[in-house]
Amino acid sequence: MYSQNLADPTLLSRQIYLGGVWLILGLAIIFNKEKKPVNFPKAFIWLNLLWLAATLNGLSYALNQPEAWYTMSKVSLIIAGLWIGYYALQSGSIQWQSISWGISLASGISLFLLVKEIIELRAEGTALWEQKNLYALQTAFGHKNLYASFQMLCLPFIFYLYLQAQKWSKAWLFINLLLAILSIGLIQTKSVILGILIALFIGISITILHKRKQAQQKLWIPLIIYLLGIAALAIFIQQNPSKFTLLLNNDTIKERMLLWSNTWQMIKEHFILGVGPGNWQIYFPKYGLGNFMETNYLVSDGYTTFQRPHNDFLWILSETGIVGFLAYTSLLLYYLYKGIKRIKENTNKQENIALLGFVLVAVAYCFVAAVDFPLERNEHQFIWALLCCVLIGSDHNPQNTINGKHWLKAAFILLLFSFVFGLARYKQEKYAKKIIEAHRTSQWNLILKTSKQIQPKLLSIDNFSIPIKWYEGLAHYSLQNPAMAKTCFLQAYEINPYQVHVLNNVASTYEQEGDHEKALQFYDKLLAISPTQPDAILNKSAVLFNMKNTEAAMACLYQFKFDVKNEQFLIYLNAIGSAYLNNRTVQAPTKEAINAAYIQKFFRYNQENNIKFDQLIIPPYE
Repeated sequence: MYSQNLADPTLLSRQIYLGGVWLILGLAIIFNKEKKPVNFPKAFIWLNLLWLAATLNGLSYALNQPEAWYTMSKVSLIIAGLWIGYYALQSGSIQWQSISWGISLASGISLFLLVKEIIELRAEGTALWEQKNLYALQTAFGHKNLYASFQMLCLPFIFYLYLQAQKWSKAWLFINLLLAILSIGLIQTKSVILGILIALFIGISITILHKRKQAQQKLWIPLIIYLLGIAALAIFIQQNPSKFTLLLNNDTIKERMLLWSNTWQMIKEHFILGVGPGNWQIYFPKYGLGNFMETNYLVSDGYTTFQRPHNDFLWILSETGIVGFLAYTSLLLYYLYKGIKRIKENTNKQENIALLGFVLVAVAYCFVAAVDFPLERNEHQFIWALLCCVLIGSDHNPQNTINGKHWLKAAFILLLFSFVFGLARYKQEKYAKKIIEAHRTSQWNLILKTSKQIQPKLLSIDNFSIPIKWYEGLAHYSLQNPAMAKTCFLQAYEINPYQVHVLNNVASTYEQEGDHEKALQFYDKLLAISPTQPDAILNKSAVLFNMKNTEAAMACLYQFKFDVKNEQFLIYLNAIGSAYLNNRTVQAPTKEAINAAYIQKFFRYNQENNIKFDQLIIPPYE
């Protein structure tokens, strides 16, 4: 399920689709007079409610309200799906075997689409296993890493069927299971591979510790084989590094560390309540982008943005505060606890082996959630909800349970909200994509026309955290309407006050009005976020030059990396550099010698020799 009308073809479209599926299932259960009554574990209900309450509370103080409500609709879908899924399975409305066959089929289709895409890319001449070319794989989920985590969640359901199946179906399921695991390794998703390996190691180790001495001796064999297999794999990868560039590349690890560093600063500042649901992306640049120059200059200069910190735990803590974090983390621990408890209490060996598979994948999921963002993706949460329902099982102790009838209705209300909001949001995101495409092709009138159709209460920023009002302001500016452009840029600043391009344009409008001081305030805010932002450096140097502060203008321009291909830089360098050198009459050559070529030589010579601005050397004129 996807829609090419949206900037992210799979995210919102699958939220709407899954919302509709859960609604139909909920209605079928509600109106089924023969349904068996189901009790919900109290902890399952109260922890979900606490997470929901923390998210709901964030709506009262979130800076960007549309994104807060959008996140609320996604959390509502996740929680309601858990409740309805649990009720449906415990009441017998849906059989585990049927669900498992459906998930197995989804795994097979995803695998088929991956193979098809690999064949197509190789036919186009893409060497997928060289450099970082594997990132060209979009898969059915928009990214290869999301494919890997989805397949990982499918594994225990396929394994469960495999244990029960006979003859041909058993052979087909074994092939499906084997190919799914091989495909995860093939596309080299470190988080999923490490998650599975860690889970297997924990699983084997705990099993050995809890078995009798006689059984322990047998279990040491698979542990030794496992460790030898890991060692052999490590040696093979080291001997063939060109084929495993993504596994050996540490850039993504460095980038995540920087993301988490900024997020931790955000958490320390908003520890109790968080910044509000959906607002991490708004606050993230506030804590600086300069360090990202180590991994990606497009991030440090504000041309590439992040929507989440690649860590679901930090994400929830930063947005909903300590209460939301404790509720969500406790939920994951509760699922693991219930799964392990079921294994201990169950006497059926085959069922226990299947349950162990579910527990191990749940452990792997927790690791992936700590380095990626499966919480955001609806298809992942659908499979995760069903997996959690397996782990929880049934609890016949009335002291630990609560009547599920009313909670089923509550789930239906949450789903209805998520579904209706998703439909309304879909229309707005469709307009947003049209605006993005119009901006790319400089269709300014189309931007103004389309922006009027967007309702600010439903959507105020695009999928890259850029305010819709910024696009509108740029259109007005390009159509020679500076007054309206300024109004739109200031509105965009209210929506996202830490967005680099917004700050740059607000500063530029003040400068055009001759308000140098105000322009400098906004350029300073921008450069505090992104110290190497090229447009801001050039523009601020121009403001200082217009204020007759040649020394400060040159000091600012000196932060710009020399680029002979950048015409704007060369123009600014010629004007500011000429004035600066003429002011240094003692050291500078004669005025006739200060031409464009000499100014460029002076600038490049000092930068290449890493000379500080207050120690600039005037090279001899040749």
